[in-house]
Amino acid sequence: CTYYFDKPPRAIIKTFFPNGGTIIEPVTHLPDDPLNFNMPNLESYKSKLAKVRKKEKQYTSILITKGEIENLRVHLLVSNFKFLGGSWDTLTTEYFLKSVDDAITYGCDVFVCILKTGGVSMYHSALGLNKVMAGSIIGMQKLKENNILTIAVGQSKTTGGVLSSVLYACELVIFEKGAHDLTFAGKRISSRYLSPGEEIKSDFGTAEEKLRTGQADLVLERSELKSTICTLAKIIKKKETLAETEEKP
Repeated sequence: CTYYFDKPPRAIIKTFFPNGGTIIEPVTHLPDDPLNFNMPNLESYKSKLAKVRKKEKQYTSILITKGEIENLRVHLLVSNFKFLGGSWDTLTTEYFLKSVDDAITYGCDVFVCILKTGGVSMYHSALGLNKVMAGSIIGMQKLKENNILTIAVGQSKTTGGVLSSVLYACELVIFEKGAHDLTFAGKRISSRYLSPGEEIKSDFGTAEEKLRTGQADLVLERSELKSTICTLAKIIKKKETLAETEEKP
């Protein structure tokens, strides 16, 4: 079967780090709800956040782990779509920036982002938009300046500002085979910006469309991700002798 159900973030971490790795603790000293977001007759944001934290057993929509894989020092960021659609807010961005500093201190070889997200959290509004877009670009640039390879893996439903400022800020962009809804905006919105007579293609927003139009480096089966990322990282980080040795029977 080539249809991929959502894989829990801790299960993804276990795939990359069979021994569990070391989870980087999130930033907890900042306000959860800086705008005091409330709407009449609807559950408050603070209440929603408290419930999802308890259910998913994590503080933000991402988990970041570090460890060694095949002689590579790796930081792994994984989205949880069940955590408010995997959305990024000011806390998530601060957590990401903390992990960037940790990666630099740790002497990380490769920073991998496995993303499945609805984009920037509406509950943090323009404050979140400014923080996520600027903060993620700054973080990615710091990684590159310190010779840390950045690799993004897009799963189905990776959209919005996180698609543009996190996934596409990485040096290598990979999508899971069969992934869909990989767009900044959906079909309905995107169709408004077509020229007269143009129509959205049937494969719009799919992994295959991204590869065909030059918006991806690779499209891989989920089972191929870890081995391919490690092989590419060894070659790019000039550890190709290790990669060649391990390929021999």
